[in-house]
Order: sequence, then structure tokens, then C-alpha cells
Amino acid sequence: MLDMDSFSLRRAVERLRDGLFDPVAVNRLTVEEDRIKDVFSKSLKALERGESDHLCICGAYGQGKSHTITYLNQLALSQGYATSVIQLDSREVPFHQFSIVYHSIMKRLCLPDEVKFTNAWKNWTGKNPLEHLEAMPHRFRMILAAMLCKNRRLSSEESSLKKYQNYRPREYGYCLEKALMGHNIPTTHLKSIFKYREVEGYKKQSLSCRGNDPYIQMVRSLGVILKEIGYKGLLLFFDEAESIAQRRLNHRVKSYHILDQFFQNNGFVFPIFAFTDDFFDKVNHENYDGETFPQNYAKAWVDLNILRLQDFSSHEWESLVDRLMQLYSQTYQIELPSHMKEKLQSLLKKIEVQETRFKLKALVNKLDIETQQAILEL
Repeated sequence: MLDMDSFSLRRAVERLRDGLFDPVAVNRLTVEEDRIKDVFSKSLKALERGESDHLCICGAYGQGKSHTITYLNQLALSQGYATSVIQLDSREVPFHQFSIVYHSIMKRLCLPDEVKFTNAWKNWTGKNPLEHLEAMPHRFRMILAAMLCKNRRLSSEESSLKKYQNYRPREYGYCLEKALMGHNIPTTHLKSIFKYREVEGYKKQSLSCRGNDPYIQMVRSLGVILKEIGYKGLLLFFDEAESIAQRRLNHRVKSYHILDQFFQNNGFVFPIFAFTDDFFDKVNHENYDGETFPQNYAKAWVDLNILRLQDFSSHEWESLVDRLMQLYSQTYQIELPSHMKEKLQSLLKKIEVQETRFKLKALVNKLDIETQQAILEL
């Protein structure tokens, strides 16, 4: 029977074999960790002070941006930060429709103690949990307030009256969680829940959220809440952010505006974007002479905080091969043949143009073949 460490190691190798990144494998195989950690740690210190910056991880396709995001995500969680990794996609998670992005953020929200956010919120013992939510959109403020309230109990006489026919207390907790995640729960249904949970003030403002701004503001408020609950802040990792520039013009206008708000961001939310140079080429060649764009983003973004990934040197690839061999040997409790490293390096020369994760997949497959061959020859 495998212990937990052995299971984690085997799962890491199996995921590499499938061309996927695993937190254990990322921690064991990251090569540029000192340079990356140095840049990252400076931004984390600013985040803890409520002076959050932004970070753009820039590199060519296959240069390790997703690997770096996975590494930084695990590093942040281990240090007490809440995180969410969002895979941007021009069709499924388009940045210009931030309500969809918000849903993805909430769906992938991870807390360092592995507690659900809703449970952390309901179990928080703050004296006045709502005092920090004034800037939050009214809809979400009332949802969070309702989560702290109990359902009103109806008397037997009341429960038989027609006006209480929509009283369904067993559904309320589920509906509130869905609404907090960004699902389109009708306002009439929310009002009914707020009434039966006796939430104060829900009638004062509209419970509708129109456009992108309410969802952006909700994300900022989420960072404040997480800080108050006891976490160090919220990190948002936006992978494949170059997809923003692949949309039509009117979508890019909206997306650039949202991006600019994140780039000007400070508070307890730290946004990290993974871009290829194609994104910046598109930004630099937009037509800013007319009235389409509210500002010249090519000029506005000249001083972005960019972590540029470098191509691995031959020495770094040699180090990575050594680490992979150690991981594989430890996982399967075997001693690898002395000639294995030469065979892996020879394979690397043949596949040097492929993405990092595909190179790792090929290396693991090579290890499988060679070790199986060695066993058969015994």
C-alpha cells in the first residue's frame, strides 16, 4: 500500500507522462526558482500592505508560462495566500465579459487551509463582518449578509397561508452559494430569500449587476474580505492572457479597459497575467488616433511589471534532466542505468522546438521504455 508521499510522487510522474503539470513535479523541476522567487516575493510584501502591484509573465509558446503559474500558485498557498488560477479562452472565458471571468475566479478559488470560502466566511468571528463591505456591489453584499442569517420560522398558521407558498428554506443556502459564484439567480428569488432570512436593507438599492464594473469591484472586495478573515490576500493567475488580443476590436476595447484597471490596481488583490509577445505587438499596433480607445494603451503600459522568461540554457536543461531522473528513481524505487542521462539528452536535441510540457512527457516516456528494457534484460 502506498503512503501519501509515494502516492504524490507517483501521481506527479503520471501527470507528466500525460503532458500535464502537477504541483509536486513543478516544485521538484523548477529551474529558475531563485530569480522568479525574488520578483514574486517583492510583490507579495506589497500585497500584505494593501499596496498590491501586478505582474506580467511574458514568454514564447512552450517557454514555461503555465509551469511558472503552477509553481507560483503553490508557493503562494504555502505562504498563506488565497489564489485562483483562471484559464482565459477567447470563447469559453472571454476577458471582455468579466461576469464569466468572475464565475471562473470563484469556481477555482483555493484557500491555503483548503476550507471553502463560504465556510470561512460563515465561521469568521469578526465583530462586524459587514463593515468592510461598503464598496461591494449591493447584490453581493446582501448575499453575504444573508449567509450569516438564519431562516425565519413560520408558525403552523402562517405556513398554510397563500402568501408564504414560496417559502422553501432548504433551498436558500444552495441558492445563495450559487448567486455568490456568479450564477444568474433571479432577483425576485433573491428578494424572497432575503425576506425570509430577515436581511436588513436589501430593498435600498437594485440587486442587479449590469456590465463589467460590479464584478471587478466584487473581486476587489473579495481581497478585502479574505484579508480580514485572516489570509494574506488574494492572487489571481490569468493564464493564456494573449487570448485577449485575439478577439474583435470592440471586445479588445472592453478588455483593455479591464486590464488597465488591474494594472492600476492596489489593495489586497494581486493579478498575474501570462502573455506571449503577440499580445504586446497587438497593443502596440492598435490605431489610437480615433475615438475607439479611451487612451493610448501602448504608451500607458510602457512601465508594466514584467517577468520575462528566458530560454533554458544547456546547463539548465542538464539540471532539469538530473532532477527528473531523481524524481523518477525515487518514485519507483529503482536505480537508473548509468547511460540514461546521455539518452535523455540525446532525445532533448531531437525535440528542442517543442513546448516544455511535451518535452517532459517525452522524457518520462523515454525513462519508461529504457527501464522496462533494462528489467527484461535481467
